[in-house]
Amino acid sequence: MTEQQQPPEKPLELLTQGVEHEMTFNEGIGVIKNYASKEWCKVLIDTFEMYNSQKMMKSIHDGHYTISAKNDGETQFHHGNLGRKDEQLFLEVVDTGMAAQTNMIIGGGFEHYVKEYRGVCDGVDPVSSWTIKIQKTKAGGGYHVWHCEDGGFIYRDRVLTWMIYLNDIPHENGGATDFLHQKCSFQPTTGTIVYWPATYTHMHRGSFLTGDIPKYIATGWFHREPGNVTNRIIQEKLGNAAPSEHLNQ
Repeated sequence: MTEQQQPPEKPLELLTQGVEHEMTFNEGIGVIKNYASKEWCKVLIDTFEMYNSQKMMKSIHDGHYTISAKNDGETQFHHGNLGRKDEQLFLEVVDTGMAAQTNMIIGGGFEHYVKEYRGVCDGVDPVSSWTIKIQKTKAGGGYHVWHCEDGGFIYRDRVLTWMIYLNDIPHENGGATDFLHQKCSFQPTTGTIVYWPATYTHMHRGSFLTGDIPKYIATGWFHREPGNVTNRIIQEKLGNAAPSEHLNQ
């Protein structure tokens, strides 16, 4: 090999290699430990920090509408910082290609989930997930109020919630996800992915976080939608389908 020839870079693995990915279930909650690769989780954390520092805004609809790529959880609900305190970045706003790659992880876990709960897919219209919210919680933060994910009119189409823990948090630092009716908690471990119904049967909260390690997660929802819109958009971004002028084909 000459000096000019460089070995091709090995692409990042999206999933942890060399382990069996088995989903365990607890009353509608599906969990696969060590699912997303540590390398990809680190990429998502680094992406959050880069774009979050830029306070990025994106113009859409021919520049007539501007959407922020980030959000402040403290101002999201009327409880203020007594209920929620975190920072959020919407990956699909800043990098649709990276969002599409991450959705491949989410889709793979979803296939495990629907083997157990087939009813998610048995509706007249399909479910799909596109929004990827990367969230950073510092010590003292978290969303401590018991809540479900379809608890507002604008969230009524949410069917299933997913979440990936992007880093490890020691037990003594708190930061777990607590489920009220299932009487269980999940401590953040890198790459673990969790799915649960978005409705009132699965009220949950983030427990108080202490220590000097911020907690990072990626999260989003499978929505019920008419037709095949989201799947077509994802395939276009991945280069697997030609762009179409029609909204729903």
